Amino acid sequence: MRLNRIQKVFFVLACAAYAGFLVSYFYMQDYLILACAIGMGVLFMLSIMMGLPKEGEEPDYDEYYGDDTGYVEPEATVTTEDGEHERVHVNSLIDQLAERREDLEEAQSNLKVKNEEVDRITERYEQSQLELEDAKRENQFLEEKITALERTIEDMKAKDPDGDGKEGTDTILPDAKNDPPIVLNIGEAAQKAADDLRDIAEKAGISIRTVSTDATLMVKASPTMIDVLFKNIIDNAVKYMSKEGTLQITISRIEQELFIVMKDNGEGLAPSETEHIFELNYQGSNRISGNGLGLAQARAIVEYYGGMIYARSQKGSGMGIYIHLPSAL
Repeated sequence: MRLNRIQKVFFVLACAAYAGFLVSYFYMQDYLILACAIGMGVLFMLSIMMGLPKEGEEPDYDEYYGDDTGYVEPEATVTTEDGEHERVHVNSLIDQLAERREDLEEAQSNLKVKNEEVDRITERYEQSQLELEDAKRENQFLEEKITALERTIEDMKAKDPDGDGKEGTDTILPDAKNDPPIVLNIGEAAQKAADDLRDIAEKAGISIRTVSTDATLMVKASPTMIDVLFKNIIDNAVKYMSKEGTLQITISRIEQELFIVMKDNGEGLAPSETEHIFELNYQGSNRISGNGLGLAQARAIVEYYGGMIYARSQKGSGMGIYIHLPSAL
């Protein structure tokens, strides 16, 4: 509710008179004074009603903006977008703030929509990155498989250069053209090779023992090749045991196969090196001398006669060479 200056003065006087008549009535108990107090109360109510707009009408605020009553709406100083200071009416400023609040709410709503769109784009990007990583891993896996396949093909070509299905081991086999295969005692062949190298072994502080579980352990092979087989393995053990010890050769038969174990108690090799000792020109971490031919040639001889050879070793636990050959009996 807004009152002009005259209404305010009348309102104040009516309130003061009404209060005075009420006080006088309580002290004097005069009904005339009470009637005057009631009259002033009515005037008080009328003064209030005069300041209210009529039903269905909007208040006429124009009369309060610098009219003849002298009322002036409060003003405030604001800074414009150009940086200048400007005096504006408070009510006008409130209206502007309300409009800006609506604009701000609309901008916040638009920002929320944009953020949701950014989140969807980010999610799609992260998903595409995961798919790209999967594709890279799959591509790397395929490249490794292709590389392994290429190595396998190269190994096959090296083993079978003529492409006739026979591995190319003939190039490292000992010359035995004048020494055809015969049925020979494998135990006696092992003992002969040990006797031939005993002096060298004893100088290195190594003793060689041969044990056969049967006196009739026979194999059909060239004596020269079997001799080279045992001597290559014995010579390798003498070189790489690196300390005094024993090399024991044990020969037995398991069904239709001869089983030969050549075990020393030298320094041995790590399993990662042991699996390569039969490769041509391979020399392990404890290499001393030689060209890496001995054990590769031993494998070639065993495989030439349809057998199998492999090694087992642990660092510090010696080396064991295991040979399977077809029995001639």
